[in-house]
Amino acid sequence: MSPEELIHHRMLKYRHIGGFQEGIPIDPKRKREMMPSQTNLPKPGDIDSELEDLKQKILKVKGPSDPITAQAIEKLKQDVDKEITNAFISMGLEQKLESLQLELSKASNGSSKQPLSRNQKEKVDKIMQEFKQKLSKPGSYLGLKQKLSKLDMVYKLIEQKKKSEELKTKINNKIPSETKAKLKQLKENWDNIISNGAPMDKDLVEELERVKEELVNVLKTANLNVVGVVKKTAATPPAEVREKVRCLREEINREIEKGIAMAGLGGKIEELQSKMAADGLNVKEVEKVEAEIKEKIVEALEASGLKEKVESLRMELAASMAATAEGMVGVDNGRI
Repeated sequence: MSPEELIHHRMLKYRHIGGFQEGIPIDPKRKREMMPSQTNLPKPGDIDSELEDLKQKILKVKGPSDPITAQAIEKLKQDVDKEITNAFISMGLEQKLESLQLELSKASNGSSKQPLSRNQKEKVDKIMQEFKQKLSKPGSYLGLKQKLSKLDMVYKLIEQKKKSEELKTKINNKIPSETKAKLKQLKENWDNIISNGAPMDKDLVEELERVKEELVNVLKTANLNVVGVVKKTAATPPAEVREKVRCLREEINREIEKGIAMAGLGGKIEELQSKMAADGLNVKEVEKVEAEIKEKIVEALEASGLKEKVESLRMELAASMAATAEGMVGVDNGRI
């Protein structure tokens, strides 16, 4: 059961036992302790779409992040914080958290820089450990887990882009204006050849090699050693992720076979195959059976919860690939 469904279930149960009655005024003290309305909370689909849009903006924007992107990140953080608050409530940790916050506010005496005592740190660690333990249970809070994973991916993209921009700036500052002018002229000549569909000019290729060699010498003089230039290759996911993909593929195949058996489609498939062999191909009948099989398989997969597993593994794989790509680019001890 998702956090939203659990909160709604508790709301209905509270009304059923008479803890709250519609249309009757509530005592002000009791009302302050009640949970605020959920009508203004963002929908999960809205957060997903905003995250995807933000990822595209980060990859497309040249230079530092613009204010609009920063505002979008802050809004997403606030939305995820609201979902985490809902998770705390559904886990029954709200009272412990409020009690700890009250204790910290009294101990700080208005100063936010005062360090936590050992007892306070133990209480914070205990609450967070309980929260993580309940959050990590299989099949629980899948929506929140996916959003946290996506938000973490956005942060990694920002950090990767920042390192790339720093490296680009460092290189550009080391290249003389004369070499930059040659590169600009070569680019214009190259673009003209491509746009006009003309054959490759041998002199242009030779000039390109000379400028490239000159650029390498400039970088070496500036204590930036060029390790090498290689073709881009697809990063290989870790062995642990590959094993998860293999196991999930086998589980999907088993669920498909189970769905076909439970829906009684095995006999229909065999009947159709024998008819095709005897009377030839009946396209309409084949399409009808295919549609029916696909529908039953989709129903079986959705009922088994594999859709959430696939999405969770997809996010884990994407995060792993992003981390691998991040490690392939960087400057270390004057090396590129």
